[in-house]
Amino acid sequence: MNDSIDHGSPVKPPEYRQVVTPSDPLGTYDLGSKAEFWRLFWHPVCTLHELRAHCSGGRGPLQTTLLGERILVVDMGGAVRAFSDHCPHRGSSLSLGWLEKDTIRCRYHGWCFDSTGVCTEVPSLGAGEAIPARARLSTYDCQVAYDLVWVRMDGSAKTEIPRFPAWGDESQVCIMGQPYLWPASAGRRVENFIDVSHFPYTHQGTLGAPPLTQFPTFAVDQIAGELRWKTETFLAFNPGDATYGPPAGPDSTMLPPATYIVGMPLTVVLIFNWSKDKATQIFMHPTPIDSENCRSYWFTCHTADGSTDEEHLALQSIVLTEDLPVVASHLPRAIGQLRDEVSVPADKPVVFWRRWLWELIRASEDGGTAVRGALSVERIESELEVGV
Repeated sequence: MNDSIDHGSPVKPPEYRQVVTPSDPLGTYDLGSKAEFWRLFWHPVCTLHELRAHCSGGRGPLQTTLLGERILVVDMGGAVRAFSDHCPHRGSSLSLGWLEKDTIRCRYHGWCFDSTGVCTEVPSLGAGEAIPARARLSTYDCQVAYDLVWVRMDGSAKTEIPRFPAWGDESQVCIMGQPYLWPASAGRRVENFIDVSHFPYTHQGTLGAPPLTQFPTFAVDQIAGELRWKTETFLAFNPGDATYGPPAGPDSTMLPPATYIVGMPLTVVLIFNWSKDKATQIFMHPTPIDSENCRSYWFTCHTADGSTDEEHLALQSIVLTEDLPVVASHLPRAIGQLRDEVSVPADKPVVFWRRWLWELIRASEDGGTAVRGALSVERIESELEVGV
C-alpha cells in the first residue's frame, strides 16, 4: 500500500487519508448516472457518535460531504437536522460557526438561523430593517437509524431507509465498525461486497482457496425494493469458534447457504445461519462522497456467544485490507456502461443488481414517482432473462 493509505489496525479497516480527485470532470456516477439520481435515496453521512464527539456540547455543528456537496449536521430544535453547509449571505461554511440554544451563528458575519433554516438575526441590519426573505438555508430530510445519521437530499421518490434485520434483534450483538474512505464509486464497493468468486484469490487463506473456485448459483429475486439470493461458500465460521481460515482440503464441504440482501440501490446485508441457535450478519452501506469516492458504514453482528468485539472486528479488518488494493485499482473508478465489461454466469447477482439499477436510473428521468414505481416492481428470477 502507498503513503496515501492509513493502514488501520487489527480492528480498524484501512482507508485512504483523503478523497481522490475524480477523473471525470462531469461527475458521472455509476452506469452513467448523475448526482441528481442518488439524491433520491437515503445515505448515512456520519455516525451518531461522530456527531456527539465533534463538539463539547455533543450537538455539532459537524461538516460532512454527500454527492459532492458540503452537508451541515447539527442537533437543533430537539432533533438531528441536515442543511447545506453554505451561508446564503456570502457562501461561507456554517459548520465553522457555533450553536446558541436552538440557532446556529455564522462565524463570518454573525447571521443566525433556526432549526427550520430560517434566518432569525442579521447583526449588521439597523432597527426596523427587514431580514431578506431569501435568507434561509437549504434543508434536507434527516433521520437517525441504527446509530447512523441518514440524509436524503430529494424526497420526491419517497424512498425509505433500508432495513437492517439484526438491529433490535435481542439475540444478536451488533458491533459498529469504524467507517472507511475508499477511492472507488459506491457501486464498485457494492459489487465487491456481493461477489463471491473473488474469495479464493483476493482472500486466499482467509475466505477461500483454490481449487475451490466454483459456487452453486441460486435464484436472484426482486422483492419489496430488495434484491435477494442465497449462495453456498467454503467460508469459515466467524470468530467464537476460532476458525478464521476456510477449509481447503479434499474433504471440504459447502457451508449452509448465506443470504444476501441488497436494499436498492446501495445497502448490503449478508446473513449466515450456521445452525438453529447460531447466526452472524454484516451490514454495509457505501455513501457516495462523490462520483469516485465512497465512505462505507458497517456493522458486524453475531449471536451472543461470549466472544469479544475485537475478534469480530479483526476478521473484517483482515478481509477489508485484502480488498482495498483491488477495489482501488478499478478503471474507471465508477462503473461504466453495461457493455463495457465482460461477465460470466458466476457474476449473476452483480448483473441483476446492475440491471435493476439501470432501470431505476432510467425511471428517474420521469421523476421521483417513476423511481418509486420501479422500486416496487417484484419479479422472481424465473420471470427474467438471466443471460450475462
